[in-house]
Amino acid sequence: MSYSRWGANSVWYTFWCASDSKKRDDQLFDVCGVKTFTYAMLNESIDNCIESIKETVKQNNNKKNSKKLNLCGSGYTDKEYEELKGYMREFINDVREQYDTPSDKYRRGEITLDDAFIEEV
Repeated sequence: MSYSRWGANSVWYTFWCASDSKKRDDQLFDVCGVKTFTYAMLNESIDNCIESIKETVKQNNNKKNSKKLNLCGSGYTDKEYEELKGYMREFINDVREQYDTPSDKYRRGEITLDDAFIEEV
């Protein structure tokens, strides 16, 4: 599933990447042409993943004769990184919706114990 595509609407092309794993934590979010992250990595710290992308962009753009990693030139703006965080949050929510049990939702305070019991039965 695509969360964003290059063009008029975004500088990012992001999507839920196919994975052989059936585990929630192993699901993949791809920032096309830059990096791929697991659900576990994003769930632990979106900010760390953004910093990792910034470092990758910086390293690539410092190489002689390298293809720039974005459509804008030498780097992305803070606003564009905030936009990317939103796509990462959407991915996390979609993975949770597909993989989480009622017990997982209860532990995060998203449903009551009664609701968790009803969903489990």
